[in-house]
Amino acid sequence: MTTIKALLLQDSTACTHPIEKMIEEPGFEVLRVLASASDELLKSIFALQPDLIICEDSYSKLILSAERRIQKNIPIVFVGANEGGFTEMPIPNRPTAYLKWPFTGGVLRAMIHLLI
Repeated sequence: MTTIKALLLQDSTACTHPIEKMIEEPGFEVLRVLASASDELLKSIFALQPDLIICEDSYSKLILSAERRIQKNIPIVFVGANEGGFTEMPIPNRPTAYLKWPFTGGVLRAMIHLLI
């Protein structure tokens, strides 16, 4: 079985994100990263070589600003509680998904497998 490296973009190291618990199982490696600027995010992506990025929808502008310089076609899963879903412009030529809270680990894992 191939391990899926999921980069979890978060705003604090103090909190354990619920997503980390949802995919904490064989076949997944969770890479937790703090980033507040696109350059920090890019450095993490280039260093860690994740298979996908999972982040809160509040990071959409950061992802969009870094996205143009990411060479690898890394799928992105945005999560949030926004009624309208992902409100920024779609990311061209990159598999993306939006999951609205609450959702289960099974739904998240199924979405990941669809995108990869």
